[in-house]
Amino acid sequence: MITDGAGLLTLILATLLLVVVAAVAMLRPRWPLWAQLATRAVAFAMLTILVQRLLGSPLTPHYSALYSGKDFWEHLIEAGWWILAARVGVTLVRLLVVLEHRPRETQIVSDLMAGGIYLAALLAIVNDVFAVSVAGLLATSGVIAIVLGLALQSTLADVFSGIAVGIERPYKAGDLIWVEGNIEGHVVQVTWRSTHIATFQSTIAIVPNSVIAKARIINRSLPEPVRGDTIVIRLDAAAAPERCIATLKEAARAAMMPLAFPAPSVALTGLQGDGASYEVSYSVATSGLLDQARTEVFTQIHRHLHHAGIALSVAGAASLGVRKVPTAADMLAESDLFGMLDAVGRESLASHFEEIRLEAGEALFHEGDAPKYIFLLASGVVEVTKTGTSGSHIVHRLSPGESLGAIGLITGSPYAATATALTAVKLFRMDKASVAAAIAAAPHLEAGLAALAEQGRAALARDAVADQRQRPEAPEELRSRLRSFLRVLASG
Repeated sequence: MITDGAGLLTLILATLLLVVVAAVAMLRPRWPLWAQLATRAVAFAMLTILVQRLLGSPLTPHYSALYSGKDFWEHLIEAGWWILAARVGVTLVRLLVVLEHRPRETQIVSDLMAGGIYLAALLAIVNDVFAVSVAGLLATSGVIAIVLGLALQSTLADVFSGIAVGIERPYKAGDLIWVEGNIEGHVVQVTWRSTHIATFQSTIAIVPNSVIAKARIINRSLPEPVRGDTIVIRLDAAAAPERCIATLKEAARAAMMPLAFPAPSVALTGLQGDGASYEVSYSVATSGLLDQARTEVFTQIHRHLHHAGIALSVAGAASLGVRKVPTAADMLAESDLFGMLDAVGRESLASHFEEIRLEAGEALFHEGDAPKYIFLLASGVVEVTKTGTSGSHIVHRLSPGESLGAIGLITGSPYAATATALTAVKLFRMDKASVAAAIAAAPHLEAGLAALAEQGRAALARDAVADQRQRPEAPEELRSRLRSFLRVLASG
């Protein structure tokens, strides 16, 4: 012990030191953890020396029946020593506990350890500073804890489940997850008590962490955001499986949204008397594209099955019979471009189409070629690509029933893109001479073809091989070009 005068000076110095430490803590300087640890360790060492000179060991209670204001002051200093010791311990824990660069888990673990350190410091202050036995306090607090635990059972389950979820980290904010119970969406926030999920119905689902911990979860963002999907189609059992599989593959490849790798696949999964089941599997870049991709794939399947003459199955019906494969005249009737021609005109025009077949990889024409033919795609997929500043890119994929080259043939504009068979294809084509022969056989065709000019701008926009670098033709200009084209044909 020291004299009263020296003791008072020591008390003042210890008090000033604690005030400085508290002021620095309130200001929260943006120091790195090692600097905070070094500062607090130095302050703790200085305070330890002062407390040792003033009271002796801070681990020994110094509480007496004759209690004065100075005694209370000394006890406050000793309590401050314990609090500073806890601060040093917490800073050391935060510096050492780093879980593989995972900040959320690091924060949770360090918070738990910090809470334990502060609780131990509080019990030490009660026991060693104020000489109150903690045994009775612990017994009483145990009863209180049981009561509170029963009252807060669900909340505590959520909190501890949140700790487990935070440490295991099966998902993070921004991930797309599916939770058992048909809840699917992007994780917005993960709190100690619940997980907030933004669903595709523009709502926020708040799922307690205790439910998350027990439910099956699928994280669709891991290991990558690519999402696979499967469409089940039941087709007429009388249709040959080889044809069905080939047609469904062509339909899936004609869609623009599914990824080229992994490539779409088709499998025959069931065969019954009233139909055969096929699974069309494909992938999209992100889950947000799933609905659009599914719509596009269904659309292409419908188109390809129609032009292949393959019918969907009907439950309970053994067979629907052989469906008619659309002819060139049928496709002209269904075409946006030629559908306005009357039936006689379409039949006359269709008779002049020539059937050709190409294998996958063969080109119909190349970018910059002079237009020679009007094409009607009967089966397969044709890919139209255009060369840009960043290289070749896909402009469009044509499916059965679509036409190309008509406006280019009429206007004389060179092909602004390359058309290549993506699969084995069957096409109908007609050159200028055939158009002239069709008009000679049916003169009223001229009026029908002239009416096509009324759709000039729309036709140019749809025709992927028309030269878009030129100024768009006004309807009157296009009509004039068409009539000039027809006069040249007629005179030839």
